[in-house]
Amino acid sequence: MESYIETYTGGKFYFLSPETQDYVMEDIAHALSMTCRFVGHCKEFYSVAEHSWHVARLLDGCPIEVQLAGLLHDASEAYITDIASPVKQHLPDYRAMEDGILKALFEQYDLEFPMHPAVKQADLALLSTEAHYMLHSGGNTWDMWKSIRRPAPNALYRPVNMPPPQAKQLFLDKFKELNEKYRASKRVATA
Repeated sequence: MESYIETYTGGKFYFLSPETQDYVMEDIAHALSMTCRFVGHCKEFYSVAEHSWHVARLLDGCPIEVQLAGLLHDASEAYITDIASPVKQHLPDYRAMEDGILKALFEQYDLEFPMHPAVKQADLALLSTEAHYMLHSGGNTWDMWKSIRRPAPNALYRPVNMPPPQAKQLFLDKFKELNEKYRASKRVATA
């Protein structure tokens, strides 16, 4: 029998066969709003849902599908949790699961996978900002910045440290807004 997790809405998520799943945005928003960034080692609770909302906002001006991908870029963490990047690089099976979940989710919403490079750029820019405000080191000691140019912290996207219900609702509202615009643009393109 294949392993699964029970989701917030009471469904079953079979993480080893993500392509067979029906992704429920309520489950994703809820789980991400309850998941703390930086494995909980930040000055205050800061959710993956809030992070994702900021990434989508940072992509404002990009095509709608890129903004939507930005909002959903960490959606796999709703099912297999957030693992710190320094640890993740030693877990090839986790990366394969993460990619499988994201690929299936993006297919369900007719989004490009792998994601547009602008999503990764926005994610890194926000990571720099979050580290600056949320970690004692400010991220200034991270080895990763030796191999890539560190984006300057951006005060416009400073973490708000929303409580989970607020982050969940903002995530859901942003998803509804972007998904409706994306669906409308697809209808116009095929008309």
